[in-house]
Amino acid sequence: MKKLLPLFLVLALLVVAFLFFRGNGPSTSPATISEQPTELKVEAAQLFAEFIQDETGANEKYLNKITEVTGVVSTMQKGENGTSVKLRTTDPAHGVRCRFDQKPGQSEKKYEVGQSVRFKCLCSGFVEDVEMVQCVER
Repeated sequence: MKKLLPLFLVLALLVVAFLFFRGNGPSTSPATISEQPTELKVEAAQLFAEFIQDETGANEKYLNKITEVTGVVSTMQKGENGTSVKLRTTDPAHGVRCRFDQKPGQSEKKYEVGQSVRFKCLCSGFVEDVEMVQCVER
């Protein structure tokens, strides 16, 4: 048994080192949405219409995809975790909600109602509004 103890210690150290570097090593994917390639481009009104007409089909097309969405600002809200901008659609109460993460030390961008905008976001689905997260301005 004493002869196997050093072998077990070396093996345990190798496993710990592997797990450490696997979890803390450099990422193979880009760090932010802005660094990732755009998969789809769409107008806000068209995106909303596709979710209203066929939510399952729209989920297959847009869910978890990097999407560039263009539209006109209908509302803007500031929250603890960042800014939320809703883009106009044909529905007066609902639209495409684009959420921006607030990073420490970063100034908040202000958008005006009626302003034309273009954002690159990750589509996270549909709950009354089409939800877009991790948005960056294009």
